Amino acid sequence: MFCIHIISVKPMIKLRVSTHAKGRNKQDPSRLTYGWQNRWMDCRDLGAWVLQGYAWAGCHFKERKRSARNAQGSNCLTFDFDGELALADFWATQIAKDWCALTYTSASHTDEVNRFRAVFPLEGVPMQDPWVHQCLYQWLELQLSSELGQDFQDSCGQKPERLWFGNSNGQVQYNDQAFIPVAIWEDVPIPDKPTFERSASDTSDITDVDIKRCIWLLENFIAPSEDNEYNSIYVPVTAACAAIGPDVEGAWMNWVAAGHHGSKQSNLDAQLKWAGLGLRSGPSSLYAIAKRQDPNWTRSLPPELGYGNPSDRWCFDLDTLLSGTIHCAPKTLFYRGV
Repeated sequence: MFCIHIISVKPMIKLRVSTHAKGRNKQDPSRLTYGWQNRWMDCRDLGAWVLQGYAWAGCHFKERKRSARNAQGSNCLTFDFDGELALADFWATQIAKDWCALTYTSASHTDEVNRFRAVFPLEGVPMQDPWVHQCLYQWLELQLSSELGQDFQDSCGQKPERLWFGNSNGQVQYNDQAFIPVAIWEDVPIPDKPTFERSASDTSDITDVDIKRCIWLLENFIAPSEDNEYNSIYVPVTAACAAIGPDVEGAWMNWVAAGHHGSKQSNLDAQLKWAGLGLRSGPSSLYAIAKRQDPNWTRSLPPELGYGNPSDRWCFDLDTLLSGTIHCAPKTLFYRGV
């Protein structure tokens, strides 16, 4: 006589994600605004996707376009560890053992400096409010900080629409049955969302020629930022592009990717880095940077973008246009020179 023991294994939680089949291993990130596919993936599916080198985001998108406005529901929290914590130390925490379903290393990971992402699924109905997502992220960040006895450098995962790049050379670790129970995360107190009143950036004076000229400068002239140029180059260029708007986003991403600061994924995220910028900036800031790089920069412009072109209503006095300051970004938003 013998007995058969049937072991019931609970299905893995399906993550509400979007994926993109371009930008493999962080190549040409400007192509990752449109063309997103809404999917449901368990952690094994997501790990396999990441190991193909392709990008993903932890929510669905309307109209297949990645933006904060188009984000539709999320049921996972993703943390980006950028060298402040060893991967083994992370997995040694009780929080990781209980709640983290997946980690994978990023392209800049080394044995000496561990860089990786950690994905925490949420049981239950996906969150529909990005504010709830942000509050839960901060709550989990505090839990991890308390257990580890240290703070984190990066909080970019607070936004559900956050772009995460894949890594075909990555190392993936699974914890298939892990998730944050709904009874725990639904009990987290969510404060009222603060409101801010501020005037929007006035883009009425930005012409089509300005936009085309700025794209040309980003793609052909302004040198990518170096290690010690975060506040002096990266921030002013980013603030200027935030003021100009989505027309220059692709050129900005490629400019960042070509420089030192493109090695950190969050620096390529316009949704993250443009937030709150551009109120005191615009094309003149890029022109000033170009002039500082080469006083005769206008001679390098293509004829159709040069000053003196009849379609350019600023051609009468370029020096007056450049007289404004390029130190236009709130330093509190970019305090870390990395």
